[in-house]
Amino acid sequence: MYKIRIAFISDIPKIIEVAEAVWKQTYRAFLSEEQVEYMYEKMYSPEFIQWQMQTGTTYLMCLENEKILGFVAYEIKEDVYGLLKNEIIYLHRIYIKQDTQGKGIGKLLMNEVIKIAQKNHCPCIQLNVHRKNTAMYFYKKMGFELFEKTDIAYGPYWLNDYILRKSIVDGLQSTEIRLNVIG
Repeated sequence: MYKIRIAFISDIPKIIEVAEAVWKQTYRAFLSEEQVEYMYEKMYSPEFIQWQMQTGTTYLMCLENEKILGFVAYEIKEDVYGLLKNEIIYLHRIYIKQDTQGKGIGKLLMNEVIKIAQKNHCPCIQLNVHRKNTAMYFYKKMGFELFEKTDIAYGPYWLNDYILRKSIVDGLQSTEIRLNVIG
């Protein structure tokens, strides 16, 4: 039986365990080894994850018998595009260990984030995904749509991403999100 719970600072080693198992392997398929190492060191140091936890990012872990299978990290924040009057959920990352992929864990974690969006009356969930990342298929299956194409400077490298959004219906209202696709 899977259990989802909020991660605490004491859980950072479990989060890093999943990141080590998933992140480098995924991104080595389309980024240089130098960029993979640079980004990993920045994003998955215990200090950075702790800083995120202390400044508004929530990590949820999916566990089976206290063994971590995956996690999701999200933040409730203002819509930087100014299109929506309410805050949105920004999904920083969702990673599932390879040996448990395809068992519904990603969907379970994503559905938990959707519930949180509904509870907080957030009209959408937004995320960035590298244009060559096969996770795009999972996000599309979960109802995300292309919002914008972007290139973001990250140290000496570039992140070539799509910004995806999923409209949320909270039971009180339905919010239509206009797509702003940039070629």
